[in-house]
Amino acid sequence: MNNSFHTIIIGAGSGGLTVAVGLAKLGKPVAVIEALHVGGDCTNVGCVPSKTLIHQAEERGATDPSGVMAEVRRKRDALRAKETHEFGAVKNLRLIFGRARLLNPTQVALTLPEGGERILTAANIVLATGARPRTITIAGLPSERMLTNESVFELPAIPRHLAIIGGGVIGVELAFAFRKLGSQVSMIDMAPRLLTRHLPEAAHAVADSLCAKGVALHFGAGVHAYDAASQTLRIERAGQITALEGVDYVLVAVGRERNVAGLGLEAAGVRFSPRTGIATDSYGRTNVPGVYAIGDVTATSAFTHSANAQGRRVVQRIAFPWLPARAPEPFYPSATFSDPEVATAGMSQEQIAQRYHPELVKRIQVDLVTQTDRGYTDDLAQGAIIVDAMRLTGRILSVTIVGPRASEMITLFTLAIQEGISLYKLYRVVYPYPTFSSGIQKVADAFLRTTLTGLRDELTTYLRYRLARPMAPTALGLRADRTFARQVTDR
Repeated sequence: MNNSFHTIIIGAGSGGLTVAVGLAKLGKPVAVIEALHVGGDCTNVGCVPSKTLIHQAEERGATDPSGVMAEVRRKRDALRAKETHEFGAVKNLRLIFGRARLLNPTQVALTLPEGGERILTAANIVLATGARPRTITIAGLPSERMLTNESVFELPAIPRHLAIIGGGVIGVELAFAFRKLGSQVSMIDMAPRLLTRHLPEAAHAVADSLCAKGVALHFGAGVHAYDAASQTLRIERAGQITALEGVDYVLVAVGRERNVAGLGLEAAGVRFSPRTGIATDSYGRTNVPGVYAIGDVTATSAFTHSANAQGRRVVQRIAFPWLPARAPEPFYPSATFSDPEVATAGMSQEQIAQRYHPELVKRIQVDLVTQTDRGYTDDLAQGAIIVDAMRLTGRILSVTIVGPRASEMITLFTLAIQEGISLYKLYRVVYPYPTFSSGIQKVADAFLRTTLTGLRDELTTYLRYRLARPMAPTALGLRADRTFARQVTDR
């Protein structure tokens, strides 16, 4: 059996398989080592089952919740089997199941499921081991009552009362889905609001929708204890204990931990941190020549599509090392499949504040409800496009879209940010009527109108602050979060 390869990839998720297939199709013999299932988190416990659940909940509601859960597992298992077969049949690609650890920068020890060990050798090693859900200890909660995204899809029936700890993307998406399936849902978070990485306006819209659907929100609250006999979850907020009764399952969605333990990174001299993962440059290169890392195990990726994009860059580096490698890593778009959807692209507010004086940044907000005819025809309740752009030049810095199909609409802005397409050029794009994407045209309209009618002031302000140092971040965002929390907490 061959133990020598051009490249060894550890992890058969989105990023790892992208590298493996890319190199294999270029004629490079590669080995992919997977400890559990082909497809990684996305196929098995992430994107595919969660979006199937969201779709089925929307289509079938509470009429057949057990059937919905069964269909989620059926589609997940079918895709897993399909991917395992397809990738196992790729020429030059050897798919091996087992657990890997680095011995040095060119050797990997492989522990096989049936026992025994093999030593594999390659000139290049790509680490794509992903991340796992972070767990917490809740006094009195039996292990069979605690769920994460790795176990929630195995439920044979939906919970009567699901308590979700964490107001991030996973918690929000599953809150909508299980509420539509008929579960009582309570969300608990220590933060003053949900979706803390998004603009308060986006979080406000999602929270309003959750409340309208009957989800109880508890912000600034922590978990105190669980009483198994009465199925009561006690939470604590500002020193006061509140009892949530009839809670049969608790879903913990408080973040992710990168899978770096047991990889042998120390033996190979690879620089990493348990908190931020493996350190890489914009092309996935670690501090050790020939060793790369991509996906959730790194500090810059948290999505399937970002792992895929990183994998493509690694293929370029390995297969075509003579090509220039100076381009920075792009800003990855994100999508939260809530109701309404929330999608983002570009820099975070913190990154903008660090780079630019606030007088250089112009914010344009278009209300999809009142400013698009599609909002009128569809009786849209909530929706907006919020764009932060560079004053005068119209360079797009950041975009947040809240509304139907926001995950599809964000792609145009992703392209614009990546290719330097300004709002002046988006102004000339023709959009179908009536669509929500016509709101993009209205964003460009608003920017040009305010810029061209006050061109002298715009130019003066731009020249004054373009080379000025950014101001220190203020407490405005925190104050906004606190105001928002007072408005929606415990609805």
